[in-house]
Amino acid sequence: MSSIKELSKDTIIYGLGTVIKKIIGFLLLPFYTRALIPAEYGVLDTLATLTFFISAIFSLGLGGATSRYFFIAVDEDEKKKLLYTSATIRLISYSIPLIFMTIFSEKISFILFKTESYSLVIIAVAFVIFFSSQQEIQSQIFRFYREPVKFSFVTILGSIINPFCGILLVVILKWGVLGATIASLITSVSTLSFAYLYFTRKKYIRQFSWNWAKKLLKFGYPLIFTGMLVWVNDVSDRFFLLHYKNLAQIGLYSIGNTFSQPILLVNIALNMSATVIIFSLYNEEKEEDKPRTKAFLTKIWYFYLTIAISASSFISIFSYDIVKFVTSPKYIGGILAIPFLLFSLILNQCVSITGNGMTLKEKSKPYFWLMLLAAGVNVLLNFYFIPNFGYVGAAITTIISNMVYFILAYVWSQKVFYIKRSFMRPALYFIVCLMVAVFFPFYELKGNMHVSILIKAPIFLTLLAFPLILRIIDYKLALNLLNIYKNK
Repeated sequence: MSSIKELSKDTIIYGLGTVIKKIIGFLLLPFYTRALIPAEYGVLDTLATLTFFISAIFSLGLGGATSRYFFIAVDEDEKKKLLYTSATIRLISYSIPLIFMTIFSEKISFILFKTESYSLVIIAVAFVIFFSSQQEIQSQIFRFYREPVKFSFVTILGSIINPFCGILLVVILKWGVLGATIASLITSVSTLSFAYLYFTRKKYIRQFSWNWAKKLLKFGYPLIFTGMLVWVNDVSDRFFLLHYKNLAQIGLYSIGNTFSQPILLVNIALNMSATVIIFSLYNEEKEEDKPRTKAFLTKIWYFYLTIAISASSFISIFSYDIVKFVTSPKYIGGILAIPFLLFSLILNQCVSITGNGMTLKEKSKPYFWLMLLAAGVNVLLNFYFIPNFGYVGAAITTIISNMVYFILAYVWSQKVFYIKRSFMRPALYFIVCLMVAVFFPFYELKGNMHVSILIKAPIFLTLLAFPLILRIIDYKLALNLLNIYKNK
């Protein structure tokens, strides 16, 4: 089977499980937006931001390091030692925030929300972070061994547990933010336990390897700082909103972020399937210039842009109709952030695809400096945009900083792993669709004039033709991928 067929097959299967998870989770949104006010939604989003920050530090860059060395390990026993070593380091590392957050939960609650009433929530979040750290390596094991069906099964299991617990604790028992957090904790523990007993326990040799530990930490430590900068670039704006505005603004921003999740799903599914194939193809290819790997990376990028930009355009153009139908009227303002957040996720994923040259050449350090510049841009812009434009300003700074990050990463990766391909055609496609995507929610909400679906539909269909017009994707590739989708 060709690499592109393998990628399509795995992406569809990984995506199916993740999509089902998000769809079932998405069903919680009407319940949560009616049971929680925007300020409480803002608390949940702030805690998610805190979780991201802690994980960025205490993950020690082990995710990227484990992915890299798994394919270098010479035999199955070494691979299993590597996985066990990585899991053990995570257990030790994540015990630190668990203990700290449990002891100082009241102080952390007061610092974040000016009240100690969320101390129990902070403790629950600490346990969620601890168990989620092991979920990451369980997920990697499914990917490394090309088991997308089993991964999807575990994912769907969590998808069923989470909404059941969420509705019970938040809607019926009315435990609010604490109930939503406990629902996440129950889901993490359940899926982690099942994944371990069901499959991943067989993929460990319980022998800690100091040799692998040194390599993992050496490769991973620059990624710690990169992860912190990713946090600054992607989610630190919540704390700017908390300082300059209020929790309700964070809640509206969170709604915009929630409706950008379909693109995040595409990104996750693509990363899960593509990483294994790219590393395998690169390591197996004998030619020094790696022509097959380069051609594959170009096809991935163009195909991804076609899917992601089309989906983002659809969600943005119809955002007023979708959000009004799914949530309550008090959340409708979140549509103004949706197009910026959707296209920001596209730019972020483009870094992963077009910046692969740095990863393949084992040059992870440039990511730190590139993200430092992007995060610096984000922080500086936040001082102006958030006080003046609130959550919409936060979304604007996010897309600007991600654009800076993408351009820098693209140029740098081309230096270490040059790939001949068009840059201007994808850029034109991106800009035109972004402009259309931004126009509709602003026109409808700010102008208080709803646009008929009969007008929106033909405009969206016109945008669908752009990838073919600009020759980003050809008819044959589109038909082949469609056939693969039908067959799988």
